[in-house]
Amino acid sequence: MAIHVLIPCSKTKSIGPSKELIWDEGVSLVDWVSSWNNTVLDTFEVRNLYTGRATRNQLEMVEERTDAYPYLISAGAGLVRVNDGVKIPSYEATFGNIGPSLEEWCKLPCGGLSNIEFEEGDVIVAFAPPRYLKAIYKDPEIDRLWEYIVAPESSCLGKYCGFPVNVHPRIKEILGVGAADLNTELIRIFLELGVAGIEKSSDLAGKLPPLPERKSVDDEELLKIVKQHHRDKTLMELIRFIRDNLQISASVERISKARKIVHQ
Repeated sequence: MAIHVLIPCSKTKSIGPSKELIWDEGVSLVDWVSSWNNTVLDTFEVRNLYTGRATRNQLEMVEERTDAYPYLISAGAGLVRVNDGVKIPSYEATFGNIGPSLEEWCKLPCGGLSNIEFEEGDVIVAFAPPRYLKAIYKDPEIDRLWEYIVAPESSCLGKYCGFPVNVHPRIKEILGVGAADLNTELIRIFLELGVAGIEKSSDLAGKLPPLPERKSVDDEELLKIVKQHHRDKTLMELIRFIRDNLQISASVERISKARKIVHQ
């Protein structure tokens, strides 16, 4: 059995985009594909182009295994088969107002789900931000792949895929990760333990006590709190202290950002 893992691209790259490949207002799919195919540009392997933490961590994790194959979901290129050593130029495009429509994604220069070399018994793992999953959902090729897809039950893919996974809204508390790293952790667990491993963590999340009433603070107040209490604490210890002891409502990302400012 082969595991085909779909990994979202990151906005941050090792080199800035060429001026010919910035998808701004007025650019059409035809314009984009023409510029991509007909302009002489420096190109890079995926491993060397994207610098976002989640993208890099997921690529490295999948490439460590002999039974797993990474594919990059790119808002500018399409679905890139990483192991083929495909080289692409640096670009700027997003799944939003500036970039391809969800229906156009599969028509980008590298194509869409048709790139997956699939055999009976393989699975396709899709843990990614909602707009990436919606682009996959809109690809006509998905009709032949539904029964092999592993995806969150609550996502746009969950109703139809063969392996819908229960991802509890509070699973981050059990796994000890922030929202930015949740999909990376879900992929890791699946590769090691399968669907059962993720659903075990979801079951534990469902047994957590009700969330306490916490006080909301702005960024300035949060920075003062972190300055006062950050000493001799790891990030996770600081997060737990602020939330549980001080009953302050603040995300992992906000606390981490404030801690970095204090440590500068």
